[in-house]
Amino acid sequence: MDGARGAQLDLAAEGSWEIPLNGIESFSVTVGKDQVRRLDPLWWSPYRTSVCVSWQREDGSLVAWVAGPIVGPPTETRATATFECRGIGAILERRVLTAQEPISLSTAAQVEMMTKHLRYTGVSYGTIGQEVVKRGMAKVGGTLPIVFGSPREQGSRLRTRTYDGYNLANNQVWKRLTELSGVRNGPDIAFRPRWRADGNLEWVMVHGTHAQPQIAQDWSMDLDTTSSLSPVASVDVTTDASRLAARVYWTGAGEGSTTMVRVAEDRSLLRDQMPILESVGSTSDSANRDLIREHAIAALAASRDVVTQINIAVDGSDQRCEIGRWRVGDAARVTMSDEWLTVPAGTTAKRIISAKGSWSNAMVDLAFQDDAVPTPDDYLDEEAID
Repeated sequence: MDGARGAQLDLAAEGSWEIPLNGIESFSVTVGKDQVRRLDPLWWSPYRTSVCVSWQREDGSLVAWVAGPIVGPPTETRATATFECRGIGAILERRVLTAQEPISLSTAAQVEMMTKHLRYTGVSYGTIGQEVVKRGMAKVGGTLPIVFGSPREQGSRLRTRTYDGYNLANNQVWKRLTELSGVRNGPDIAFRPRWRADGNLEWVMVHGTHAQPQIAQDWSMDLDTTSSLSPVASVDVTTDASRLAARVYWTGAGEGSTTMVRVAEDRSLLRDQMPILESVGSTSDSANRDLIREHAIAALAASRDVVTQINIAVDGSDQRCEIGRWRVGDAARVTMSDEWLTVPAGTTAKRIISAKGSWSNAMVDLAFQDDAVPTPDDYLDEEAID
């Protein structure tokens, strides 16, 4: 996992890929076993080796599209081997955030590790994320080819985070990054593979800023679903009403009857004979009553409306939506006709929340939602609550 370029293999059969917003990419590659046999088994062992699949643009340049570790032994047919892979976040899922490495396995060293904490103050959420990743790599065997592509931000009015050494069960690096992107006005976070000038691979960590939570982009896709001349192959609309609720119960730390609970409700949602719908959530590792209340309020905000998603299949080889020009998380202009019941006609700004496709062709399935669809994890920073 040092980014050094290894063998170049030819895909033998169809595989698939998927990139979610603020999630870990997943993809599979199938190659002929004759190619695999020419490699030392160390070169396809789980987590030791990564696979990168690139998109070749019209000018012949390669864009690293998805890359990450092989996460298990291959599944086999008589002639082929299929490797399941995930993004670099699969490594960060397996890193624990500690203020110091245990210098030995003695009781004293382990107690010392548990009593120390990491505290970041006066910096943005994105900058805290950078520090979390750096700490996750500051271990024996922890180096990863990750570089940072977004600005660091400092200021007395910015954010604070404290990670206690004893809270090991919640201190996985990826979990902490997910929390940072999930707080109210938290930044989108992505690790994008990139070929370096020397031919080796690195991942660029990019994120939104304090002023703009979305990752910066220098180009916007414009998709007109009403035109037969557009690169759109198909479009459909899905909706999700499963989160609808007028009352939310949110529990925190504690056991039995001492479990902390806060309730948020909006009785205006009961108008026009609407029956009451309720939901329950939990943050079992927090004893902060105000934070538990904010969780309940945020979950209620996410429960008020039906989520509408526009799914568009496009030709990723068309320059108007070519793979590598856009990224998941980008804003795009989407034009819809008047035939839809749940989507208004006209052109609106939408955000790409996921993309998926296969290696057999250039077709890409894009999922779009409104720019600011609240989620149950859209809560305030615990240390910003008095």
